[in-house]
Amino acid sequence: MILRSLMIAAWASAAMLTQLPLKAQAGEIHCHANENFNVAVREYDEEPGSQFAVTVLDGAEAPADCVFDAQGADIVIGEAGDPLWYGELTADFLVTTRSTGPEGDLVVFDLSTGEKVLDAPADEYDIEDGFISFWQRAGEATSATCPEYAENQANGFGSVILEHVAFDLQAKTLEKTGDTRCGATQ
Repeated sequence: MILRSLMIAAWASAAMLTQLPLKAQAGEIHCHANENFNVAVREYDEEPGSQFAVTVLDGAEAPADCVFDAQGADIVIGEAGDPLWYGELTADFLVTTRSTGPEGDLVVFDLSTGEKVLDAPADEYDIEDGFISFWQRAGEATSATCPEYAENQANGFGSVILEHVAFDLQAKTLEKTGDTRCGATQ
């Protein structure tokens, strides 16, 4: 019974895909919206990353259908060769990551202006009270600066010094907390 239900669902999904316009089949599309913006995310077919079509909502409701329309968008972010991935939409900011491997970058765009306001070597982040906090790669570690250095080396990893920083979304400034730690890299 379950197998039959799964087969019917797969057939229905395939039938629905053949009815989509060709431009929608170029890559998988996901949409995210808040009260200010609608962001349609289209993954590239032949390479890693996504492109983002941003529409200002100006108090309107987000569209019911998830469609990627670069010509109708107010802002288009991303291009082939720059592997950006959707992270989060918060207030007027689109948070993305750039990566094709284990270490990547945190890239933030101010959607009210369309400008990139942060591009930092970091992998994980937290957003709270108008700040994005993250551990930024600050430089290579040594046995003198990293207690885990020998263990990382023995396991085939490198070591890096990570610096805890916070990006103030309103002021668009980066503030160092003074905290550092050692991390493993591939």
